[in-house]
Parts: sequence; C-alpha cells; structure tokens
Amino acid sequence: MAIVSISRIQIRRGRKNAGSGLPQLAGGELGWAVDTQELYIGNGAVSEGAPAVGNSKILTEHDNLFELSDQYTYRNGSNIQTGTTSATPIRRSLQSRLDDEVSVRSFGAEGDGTDQTEALQRAVDQLFLPWSSSQDADNYKKRIILKLHAGLYTISNSIKLPPYVNLIGDGSGKTVIKQTGAFPVLETINGEGIASQTTSLNQANNINLKGLTLESNSTHPGLKLSSCKNSSFTDLHVKGPWVQSQGATIESTQVGILMEATSTPVTTKDNTFDKLIVTGFSYAVLSNDDVQHNVFDSAVIEGCGYGIVFGRDTVLGQVGQATGPINNKVSNSKFSDINLQGIWIKHGFGNISDSNIFNKVGNDAGLETAPAHSVIKFESNKNATSNDFFSRTSAMIRNFAGNIPYLAEVEGPHSGTSAFTTKFGIGQLSNEDFIKLPADTSKTIYINYLYKMQSDTGFRKGTLQIMIDKDNNTSHISDTYDHQGNNAEVLTFSTQLFDYDADSDFETLVITATNNDDADVTLEIQNIS
Repeated sequence: MAIVSISRIQIRRGRKNAGSGLPQLAGGELGWAVDTQELYIGNGAVSEGAPAVGNSKILTEHDNLFELSDQYTYRNGSNIQTGTTSATPIRRSLQSRLDDEVSVRSFGAEGDGTDQTEALQRAVDQLFLPWSSSQDADNYKKRIILKLHAGLYTISNSIKLPPYVNLIGDGSGKTVIKQTGAFPVLETINGEGIASQTTSLNQANNINLKGLTLESNSTHPGLKLSSCKNSSFTDLHVKGPWVQSQGATIESTQVGILMEATSTPVTTKDNTFDKLIVTGFSYAVLSNDDVQHNVFDSAVIEGCGYGIVFGRDTVLGQVGQATGPINNKVSNSKFSDINLQGIWIKHGFGNISDSNIFNKVGNDAGLETAPAHSVIKFESNKNATSNDFFSRTSAMIRNFAGNIPYLAEVEGPHSGTSAFTTKFGIGQLSNEDFIKLPADTSKTIYINYLYKMQSDTGFRKGTLQIMIDKDNNTSHISDTYDHQGNNAEVLTFSTQLFDYDADSDFETLVITATNNDDADVTLEIQNIS
C-alpha cells in the first residue's frame, strides 16, 4: 500500500535554563533544550536494565567535543603509572593536551605565500606578551613552543621577538619567512614590547629560533639582535639578495645578522649559533658594539661580500662602544666565495677563529691563484687564529708562474697556529724556487719538514725558522735538523723578499733550495707570529 503522507513527529521540548529545567525523560523519550540547542534521551528505569536513572546527552553539531573529552591518559593501557597510584591515572582533556604545543595555524598563519604578518605577530604577542619578570607559574606557562609548519610566510613588516620566544620551524629550507619591504625579517625587542628603554631586567633573552629560513630582499638585516642574551639560534638559513661578482657593490646596511647593544652592560652576549647558513649579503654578520661571548659553530657563510665583521664603524667611547666586540668565537665553520675578508676585526679583542675552512675567500670572485685581499684581517691586538685551513695556501705555496703577489691569509697583529700540511716531489735543485709565503709584516715563521730521498734510504727531519724584517726588507732563515745518509746533508735553503706588484711593498717571501737528488718533501707550517 502506498504511503500518501507522514504526520510530523514531535518530541518533548522546553528550556533547560528556565523553570524547573531539564525534566526526567521516560525511557527512550527524546527531549530538545531549545535555549542551549542540546538533545537528550531518557535512560529508562533501572528495573529495565538501565545502569542509572537519568538522561543521556546526544552529541550534535552544537557540542564542543573538547569540553567532553577528558579521558586522555599518557600511553593509556600500558604499565606506565601517571598518577600517585596505578588506579588513579592522570586524566586530561583533549583541549589541554593539544595546547601543549601551539601551531601558528591556530592564529590564522597558513604559510600559503600570502601576507602572514598580522597572524604571526599576533601569535607571538599572545604567547609571549605581556611580558613579566615575576616568577609565577602562569608566566612560565606562556613560554611554550610556537610551531611554524613548512610553508612560505610572507611578511610586510618585521616580526618583533620579545624575551622567551620559542619559535620552531620544520627545518631551514622548509619553513620560510620572506620579507617584502625595507625592514628586518625578525628583530628582538625588550619585554615591554619596544626596542627602546632596554635594561638588563627586560632585555631580550632566552630566545630560541630553530629550523627556519629568513629571506631578505632589501638592504636591511635578515636577523636583528638588539641587546639579546642567553639565546640559541639553530638550523637557520639567513638568505639575502646580494649576488657575487667581481667588484660587486658592498651595501653598508645589507647585513645577514646584525648584533647591537643598548650599552656596554646591556648588550648582545652569550648567544650560540649552531648550523647557521648565511648567503647573499654584503656582510654576513656585523657588529660595531660591545657584543661579547657569542659563539658561532658549524656555520656556513657563502656568497657574501664579507663574512664576519666586528668593529667596522665602532667609535670608541660612544655608548655601547667602549671596546668593540670582544671574546667572540667562530669554530668548525666554512667560508666560501667571499669577495673580501672572511673575518675582519677592526675594533675589539679576544676574538678567536678556530678550525675553520676558508675556500675562495679574498679573491674578489677570482681564482685562488690571484688573491686580492687577505682572508682574515686583524686591525686590533689580542685576537687569534688557530688551526684554520686556507685553500689559498695550497694554491700559492708552490705557484711561481707570473710572479703573482702572495697576499697573506692572516693580516695584522695576532697570535695563532696554522693547520697547513703539504707533500710534493722535487728534482735536483740548484738554488731554485722551493716555496713562497706571504711577507705582509715583520714576523717569524716556523716550518717543520721531512725530506726523504727517492734513490736511497737517506732522509732528513728538521724545522725552518724564517725571520722577516719589513723595516729593512730583509729575511733570515735557520735550519735545525737531524738526518740519515750523506746525500740528505746536501740540502740547503735561502730566502729573499720580492715586490711582485711593484708597489714598493715587498709582500712575498721566496724560499729557494739546493739539493743533489730527487726527493719527497712534506711540510707543516706550524706557527706564525
């Protein structure tokens, strides 16, 4: 039989928050609370088998599941005890569990290439401002992880970072923040939310940035650290628009990382930079202020005008510039394709370059066999280089073609040791060119050598001491050695200074040698002072 019509089904309805409120519904009876938009069904009587008299709420689109989900237990069902006893596990709501780590997507930053400035800044401000120096539990709870997922976050103004910002991306090259105007990509501010009126109590500190690419398209810094201390910067790629070419223009404000100080006590200090990459800037890292005890380790600085520069425009005696940068260290890092110096210290002391590799640095985008500048330049005293490797040394030490001037790897006053060792074969020599070295200043060079005859068992082991006197353009060599075999005794050395570029500066030292047989020579430049 065909159904012609169905009568409208009515269920019990009323207001939950008015009158006597929600009534006890009969077993299986539905009740609709019109004021709260909630649906209930009666449990039925206990005699009918119901576990308890009452009403059960039916989930609808108007319900907040997070308010109802309060049964999360860490590794529920395992033998891990989370409460005081195994029978009383710690239960948490889904809301609190998801809030342990905050995603920028929760603030509207999708990383889809559109302008994300407002959403990013709102997320930072809501989590880390208003800042308070008070050590209360609520203040500490704000210092959590703000997660930037892989994507492109275009910004139309710099993102300001107050103390305790904990900003974590999915990795450099995956999470990219791209600047579109004349401003820093990221810059630190004090706890009051401003860059001025900074003191040791409210200065930027304990900031953690990890797994990000900061892309600058202007002559402004990629990362500006204003009086920032005790912070960590890991797996960052700071990327700029500068393109290496011969004679490329150096823009004074185009800096990858700029470090500043409000005063000598309130400065950028005690920060660590690990696995940092800086490419495409006139200056990869720059500071004129009294920044101190900052450590760069396992960094890559590539395709820049200068590498790390301290004290370029320091005016000693100005606020925050009592000494210039001091006691900073660069270690286990690689400098490559740098037009001028990889490290230049004009003002400051106690700065150390240790176990770094310098490849194609100081050649103005040319070849290693045509050096144009020193690789490291110290203009102030009490800075050091230790165990650094320079590919220039390999290219120049035996290069006698064209009388090319050998410009020093390390220029200026410093202490340090070299990490260069080479091995080569020689034939019979009669006061002929052996090796050449830079003679940029008066100094003493120590070279350990091993001379092994090819035709017999003769060998010789010794140390050359070369003294260069720039005031008189003279040099002197002495040779302390032990030997085995008569032929090894014949080896002798002499030195002379040359002015290959005809500028009245005798910049190149040539060591000549005399021997009477083919031999293999191993040299270790041990120390230069």
